Amino acid sequence: MKRRTAKTTAAQIQSATARLKLSPQTRPYFAKIGRGVWLGYRKPANGAGACWVARAANGQGVGWEKTLWAADDNGLKADGEKVLSFWQAKTEVQRLTGGKSRRGDGDNSAVITLDEALTAYEPTLRKRGANVYNAKRPRRHLTETLLSKPITLLTAHELEGWRDSLLEKGLAPSAVNRNLNSLRAALTQADNTRIHVWRNGLKALPDATEANNVVIEDEAKAQQWVAEAYALDHQLGLLVHTVGETGARPSQAVRLKIRDLVTTDPAAPRLMMPKSGKGGTRHPGQRKVERYAVSISSGLAALLKTAAKGRPSNAPLLLQKDGEPWSEIDPSAGYKKGVRATAKKVGLDPDVYGLYAFRHTSITRMLLKGTHTAIVAKAHDTSEAMIRKHYAASILDFTDEITRQTLPKLGPAAPVASNVVPLAKPLPK
Repeated sequence: MKRRTAKTTAAQIQSATARLKLSPQTRPYFAKIGRGVWLGYRKPANGAGACWVARAANGQGVGWEKTLWAADDNGLKADGEKVLSFWQAKTEVQRLTGGKSRRGDGDNSAVITLDEALTAYEPTLRKRGANVYNAKRPRRHLTETLLSKPITLLTAHELEGWRDSLLEKGLAPSAVNRNLNSLRAALTQADNTRIHVWRNGLKALPDATEANNVVIEDEAKAQQWVAEAYALDHQLGLLVHTVGETGARPSQAVRLKIRDLVTTDPAAPRLMMPKSGKGGTRHPGQRKVERYAVSISSGLAALLKTAAKGRPSNAPLLLQKDGEPWSEIDPSAGYKKGVRATAKKVGLDPDVYGLYAFRHTSITRMLLKGTHTAIVAKAHDTSEAMIRKHYAASILDFTDEITRQTLPKLGPAAPVASNVVPLAKPLPK
């Protein structure tokens, strides 16, 4: 049931004398001081404890309410910080809701909402060359009430409750942490004086980095999957084929340029694969410009060369069916439907096997052939530590073979062999 706000005029709560005439009640007395903004006064049943309450709403049933300051009643003197007069409280509420800055015009300290903090974070990511989706990701899980709330009113307890709600919704711990990281970064940029609040309330979940490394165990299935992709859409087939042979992330493959195809040695073609923006760097845009060499088959090289024919060297190497480049921000939006259809056609569950399965398969295949983890990491644009952490079960351990040769011959004494040789029985006559 929707709670009704007591109808109050500003005059009834302006002075301590006027407030004495009000009866104590559970709900505050609210006086409207702006569009969608109210200043409330809560009067306790006994003695001191009168306080000011800020309330804001957007006219669509979404808003927030919070008790913030003590009122200058019962002999308390307004200090402009913890104890406020009506006029001081009104100014503070207007500041919190964007109506007025605390120190007047030209001041940049006006509080912004969580929604505005996320919006302001987007151009920062774009400037750094990072994925702008990192600023959009938390919005999918934030309520309108939280988004409309000034960040100065957010508490660590409130943020921690939001974090826990993501787990209750069924998000994997790793997905929860990605949302936490994005929101923490946006809040830190908006107000770095409250970093302790953001860190405590949005503390990352422990043991949340276990990778879901789905591997295509049957090589024939992988070959069939690529063939089905070509049959459905030749351009999709080129993308799947490239990811399958190189083990690159799809977001890297779609950034390949025609000049990145190197066929000077027809027997040893390769791609100069763009690096990802991952790896903890503060300058993902700069890292994305860097390249590393990956080997490809002559067959794939020939197909890519044909696809590149007649186009400039700085043009995208891989295109969609309509001739447009794949989206660098969210390439899955273009290939997801086709990848799911072809996975299902070869008997793989599309809810389990995605395009990333080719990357996991590539890494696992190299490890099972005894390739050093440092080489595997370099070939897949990741760190050796991550390879060891997430693919430990696939790393061949030659320790057993070496130590087995040093085992001493111990144990119970073997029975002494007899030197008596039995005579052959005569043949019957």
